[in-house]
Amino acid sequence: MKAWRNIHHGGKRRDGAIAADKRKEDMIDFSVNVTPLGIPENIRRAMEESLSRAGWYPDDSKRNLKEALNRKYGLPAENICVGNGASDLIFRTVFALRPKRALVLAPTFAEYEAALRCVNGQIEYYQINHGDFQVKADICGQIRPETDVVFLCNPNNPTGLLMSKDFLISVLKRCEATETWMVVDECFLEFVRQGERYSMIGELMAHSKLLVLKSFTKMFGIAGLRLGYLLCGEEGLGERIDKFGCDWNVNCVAEAAGLEALKSADYESKVLAYVESEREWLYEELVRLGLKVVPGQANYLLFKVSCGDREPLGDWLLRQGIMLRCCDDYENLNENFYRIGINTHEANKTLIEKIGEWLK
Repeated sequence: MKAWRNIHHGGKRRDGAIAADKRKEDMIDFSVNVTPLGIPENIRRAMEESLSRAGWYPDDSKRNLKEALNRKYGLPAENICVGNGASDLIFRTVFALRPKRALVLAPTFAEYEAALRCVNGQIEYYQINHGDFQVKADICGQIRPETDVVFLCNPNNPTGLLMSKDFLISVLKRCEATETWMVVDECFLEFVRQGERYSMIGELMAHSKLLVLKSFTKMFGIAGLRLGYLLCGEEGLGERIDKFGCDWNVNCVAEAAGLEALKSADYESKVLAYVESEREWLYEELVRLGLKVVPGQANYLLFKVSCGDREPLGDWLLRQGIMLRCCDDYENLNENFYRIGINTHEANKTLIEKIGEWLK
């Protein structure tokens, strides 16, 4: 197994504020991929009301959330695992499946690799070509009988590009032929227009080797609460995965927020329209500045710069109070790539103005 890479994440507002000599509240954060519209009022009220139960231990069965997810998706409760964010569920899944060999995209979300390291899993990478950053059919050639699990992120993070449902089904068939688990991370699919056309949730009951990961964090702006869920094709797998971690991993405030989020389709539509408009504007502005931008379809964009003799863009912007996600720790990317979450229009305008200054 290759040496461990130093993996980091966005959202380090405290560290950024110290580096910029500013207050945390004054930082403009593009390093995270959450709704720019904030927590909706109905969820905020539910969170506040739940504090009256903070003196009790939370329901470790997560029964209320599982029943609500059962009504939404039609899956048995024992096929559902609710956790302390998607990352918690990634680690629980890896601890439960105990894969000796795994296939992941390069680049993709780093937590798959981080979890696999903990069980000494051997990681093989599907190297995505920088020409179009698309995952292609040749990935099936890297899925062999000795491959225990494949992690696919759709849309992929950090590229924001989608794999079609037909393509994913073809990969799933290969996984079934080799008795390989297939985990599809759909945490950003809510930000995609007609995202349900790409979702694999409808395939779960017919495919026991399939797992689908979802999150409340991004769409509803509750990153500080940590709440996600895993849907499993194999009967009872959700319950088994839940045992591979600590008890009481979903607190009463997160539970209340999740239950209310499942009733908030109007807010989702509002966020989707806003993000779609701002993403298109940001893409066009970045291209106008001469940058190479990946045409992602989620709530973030990946672009490449050429620093030359300039101070690195991320460092320069940080001194201006703007945080980006440098992609130097992603497999198959380097320090010239940056990912930005779609922000408010005012913040997006400020970013474009500052990048223009840096390029002069």
